[in-house]
Amino acid sequence: MRRLAIASGAFSAAVFVSCYLLPAVWLLPLAVVGLLGGTALLWMKEKWLRGAVIALFGLAVGFVLCFVHTQLTLRPAEALSGQERAFFGTVESYPVPSGEGCRVEMKISIAGSPALRAIVYDSSNTLAAAVPGDRYACSGQLTRADRRYGERYDAYNARDIYLIADLNGTARMISHRESLRTLALRLNRRLSGQVDRVFPSDTAHFFKALMLGEKSEFYQDETLYSAMSRAGFLHIVAVSGMHVAFLVSLLQLLMGAGRRSSLLCLGIVWGFVLMTGVSPSAVRAAFMQSTLLLAPLLRRENDPPTALLGSLGLILLVNPNACTSVSLQLSFGAMAGLLLFAAPIRSILSDALPAGRWARLLDYPIDTMASSLAVLIFTMPLSAIHFGTVSVLSPLSNLLALWCVPLCFGGGCAVCLLAVLGKGIGAAAASLLSWPARYLFTVAKWVSSIDFAALYLDNPLISVWLCVSLALIIAAAFSRLRPWLKLVLPGVSATVLLALAIIATHWYYSAGPATFTVLDVGQGQCITVFAGEKTVMVDCGSIYTLDNAGDVAGAWLLSCGRKKVNLLMLTHLHTDHADGVCRLMNYVDIDTIVLSNEAEADTELLGAILEKAAQKGTRIHWMDRDTVMEAGALRLRLFAPVGRGSVNERCISAVISSGDYDMLVTGDMDATSEKALLSEQKLRDIELLIVGHHGSKYSSSLELLTAIGADTAVISSGYNTFGHPTPETLQRLRDCGYAVHRTDAEGNVSFRIS
Repeated sequence: MRRLAIASGAFSAAVFVSCYLLPAVWLLPLAVVGLLGGTALLWMKEKWLRGAVIALFGLAVGFVLCFVHTQLTLRPAEALSGQERAFFGTVESYPVPSGEGCRVEMKISIAGSPALRAIVYDSSNTLAAAVPGDRYACSGQLTRADRRYGERYDAYNARDIYLIADLNGTARMISHRESLRTLALRLNRRLSGQVDRVFPSDTAHFFKALMLGEKSEFYQDETLYSAMSRAGFLHIVAVSGMHVAFLVSLLQLLMGAGRRSSLLCLGIVWGFVLMTGVSPSAVRAAFMQSTLLLAPLLRRENDPPTALLGSLGLILLVNPNACTSVSLQLSFGAMAGLLLFAAPIRSILSDALPAGRWARLLDYPIDTMASSLAVLIFTMPLSAIHFGTVSVLSPLSNLLALWCVPLCFGGGCAVCLLAVLGKGIGAAAASLLSWPARYLFTVAKWVSSIDFAALYLDNPLISVWLCVSLALIIAAAFSRLRPWLKLVLPGVSATVLLALAIIATHWYYSAGPATFTVLDVGQGQCITVFAGEKTVMVDCGSIYTLDNAGDVAGAWLLSCGRKKVNLLMLTHLHTDHADGVCRLMNYVDIDTIVLSNEAEADTELLGAILEKAAQKGTRIHWMDRDTVMEAGALRLRLFAPVGRGSVNERCISAVISSGDYDMLVTGDMDATSEKALLSEQKLRDIELLIVGHHGSKYSSSLELLTAIGADTAVISSGYNTFGHPTPETLQRLRDCGYAVHRTDAEGNVSFRIS
């Protein structure tokens, strides 16, 4: 079995290196080197070299597969990108509403190109009634799926999707063909409807995510999603190896272990995959569990490392780009941590506690703590790399509520079976089962509310702390210390270092001078000002970016030790200035939001902000005249809208001052509104200008630039289709002697004011 582990490990390593590091032109030469090296060692006929031979051949196969896969998928997609083509598409998912239309996954066939999977956007809603298996004749604009907003984007390629198609007309259905996949998707949809019918509305979305892998509605519950993320509990809603292990353990408990039960479990596991609609996460979990179940059937020793690496190799054999899936990396990282470290950590914890008649009562907390710590060893750095955050209290979350997960998972499946007998029986059982789920929600919300439950790498001290802590853990693991010291010393050291980092961060932002920061939220605007313990913000929104401005701002505030915003001023309610406000309120408390009494850009957005503010106890200040406000040492002069045209012309503008240092914010005002503002207000001796409308040529007029006398300007912009910042604006700023900073080039731009 270990030969399979070596081959799969080498093959998987070649795939990861190929996808992340190597140009495609290097793949075949490296494959030849691997084959020649393996052949040379094979001729030596030394037994101790067999592992190296297997590894070299595995590497060669991995490089060859990646090269072939690139030529058959990425290269054709790149060639088609930017073209308008007619194509035939077979529907592979149910349509999902998107904007004014819908989107659907299709496998499309284009003359002269291999069939590729694509996301198809249909603004006409012709595909709204499509079902998996339908075949349509379409035409549309094609773009490659591995680029979004000007940056590399791996999520679609990881799902074997290579094109985005925007239909330019109606699609015509020409046939329908059933398959095992279409039947699986239909079963998944029927079960999803069953869950909606019998479970209460506050838990149905959780059970659909837990049992069926259907997480779209769960993600829409931003409060719960944020709480579970910060508490390190988000992994339970992914259909993972843990869920399938629960299922197999229950079955083997009922039927006993052996070849016959293993064979039956294999069938049930893959039946469960069909129930989830053949979701990638369920397939991954089934591969891992199937490798373990096959060992007794093949009369082989059950070897977890072989199972882990073998299942990884099988997944990458089907789609090498799956290695870029964050969920795959976290899933296998968690399993690797459990296999390598859970037993040693459990032994250390057990040995450190006194033995006695009550010792068995500690088995559950010891097992849970050992598993949680083992999982963190690999998932913590992966979370830091991909999300810039670390949930340090996830062991506490798991200790308090992990027992709910198998109960909810197994019970949810049982409820669906009971609902077949009658809706009343199913609803009664679902109502009872919802209480453990609500307990889990409560634990997640409580843990997430604890200070520093999650740490954010926006703070460089936290990045240093994480690296040092991991180094201490590795050093202790390979040291000759007593077993219990290998666990205690790194833990205590990491805790002390974290406390020092938190104290230093608080001192830097609270005891030091004021800090003005323009955050990099992409094409949008979000500004924070710290002075002492007070925090003021201007706007929180973005467009054309994968990261919501509320998440970016929330992570920044918490990384700086800020849990409350005293005042948030919204210049206007366009999405690029305000669509992150609701998400921000899941991270921090906001005392007051300042809105213009003419706010009307997006009634849906305004309604969402007002509803969230009411839930959180945030005061709304409707501004209809010039106002002066103070927040500690900060003084805000807020100017009512001076324009009477579009929403951009009716922005609130402001001068925010710390001592003699003044920052001017004009929102998206155009030159006409700027002149009106200058005629009504005395704007002199400004030090910092936030360039209007993200550098539009219609803002930051020469009259404004010369009148305010500032010497520094910041442009908040990102990927966009408007040409911001425009050459005209940049030239005006240079002509007036401004030092120009840009968030799209520099990231967050901060100024410390003495």
